[in-house]
Amino acid sequence: MKLNGRIILYLLLGSFVIIQFFRVEKNVSDEVPASDFFLQNPSIPDSIGMTIRTSCYDCHSNHTAYPWYAEVAPVSWLINQHISNGKHELNFSEFGNLDKQKKIAVLNHICEVIEDGEMPPANYLWLHKDAVLDENDVEALCDWADEAAMHIMRDK
Repeated sequence: MKLNGRIILYLLLGSFVIIQFFRVEKNVSDEVPASDFFLQNPSIPDSIGMTIRTSCYDCHSNHTAYPWYAEVAPVSWLINQHISNGKHELNFSEFGNLDKQKKIAVLNHICEVIEDGEMPPANYLWLHKDAVLDENDVEALCDWADEAAMHIMRDK
């Protein structure tokens, strides 16, 4: 029985070492595209910009600041999937490529998901305490998003 336990332990350890060779492509870009959210909205107040960068950009842009544990499989696979899903829903780096209606819809949706507590997700907040949004952050973001949507509506 003791031998079976060792064999299982060695197999698990060997599997863990082997999966480290299956790396994911990192979501890192040194280039800020002209379609980036901040380049498209240069009048964003600094506090709103900082909140969006801290709480949203890691999963919703073309540049993620990876923590040390993102180097270890299978955690790296989970993080990669999370980023892929986040960018599918909203990619701030591509905001400028959206048409007027979609931009307005995105701004409205941002407010909805943060008010409902869906974003940032709880599993992200466990290790990123600086990304937690308090009531003041949510109110400020929603007020700004409403104002930005109205500005887009008025533009022709």
